Amino acid sequence: MAYGLQTYQDASRREDLVDVLGDVTPDETPLMTLLGKTKASGTYHEWVEDYITPPTSLTCTAEGAAATYSDLTQPSRRGNVTAIISHTFRVSGTERAVAVPAMGDPLAYQKGKALKEWKMKSEFALLRGAVASGSSGVARQMAGIQNVVTTVVTARSSGTSLSESEFNDMCQESWTEAGSNGFDLVVTTGGLKRKISSFTAGATKNVDANDKRLTRPIEVYESDFGIKKILPAHRYVTNTAGTVHILGLKEDTFKVAWLRPVFTEMLAKDGDRENGQIVGEWTLQYKAERASVKRTGYCQTG
Repeated sequence: MAYGLQTYQDASRREDLVDVLGDVTPDETPLMTLLGKTKASGTYHEWVEDYITPPTSLTCTAEGAAATYSDLTQPSRRGNVTAIISHTFRVSGTERAVAVPAMGDPLAYQKGKALKEWKMKSEFALLRGAVASGSSGVARQMAGIQNVVTTVVTARSSGTSLSESEFNDMCQESWTEAGSNGFDLVVTTGGLKRKISSFTAGATKNVDANDKRLTRPIEVYESDFGIKKILPAHRYVTNTAGTVHILGLKEDTFKVAWLRPVFTEMLAKDGDRENGQIVGEWTLQYKAERASVKRTGYCQTG
């Protein structure tokens, strides 16, 4: 039976291309946003840290006794290496001349996209960077948060489930080491974040309206050792089966120290194309890491 001309027979029909570009890139960079900023003045950034050990016993002084002296603990120097993080972009002359849907000027679009990727690389380095001093032709690397928290660390048996009791043990460990200066910010994986959301004893939904850096509701857990903010799941926390991490951080002791704040530079033309790169040089400054806690060994589902 003849039906006449139909669309699937019509080779001259035009495509229907919507002038909308969907971007589903997982570009969350909460720690780069939340942490304070300071300035570095060299490729090896140093600072001084002091700590008073709480007494565990007491010897009183006899009436009329002469004064005796003991050496006080001296402040310690800490340091971290600055890392150069860069991301390049390139657009041909033809690409800028043709009609491209949704993105406007392809050069501007690629520049913005490169900046997003730079931020994601920086967030990864901030959390998981492994220190390397560098040499000729070898890049310097900073130590990230997971590698600088070394005092209060607990390695659980591989595949342990995170219970509410375990979470409160974390809080107590931090309090024992640092008192009221214990951690106040929890950073962990999707599976462990879901487990924390199921806790009932001290959990409540809340938004700090005064903190303009927070754009989404976060959970607040009221423990016996203070209120703990729970960041939404972080994709760069180690999530390997049996070694899943959870971090309790004292937020104001960690800072991003800029040697060269991030900038965009266009590079020399080497043909019919535009070349550019995003560059930033910085390191993680961590004061009093002993106030923070790291636990490892959990299963991926919590």
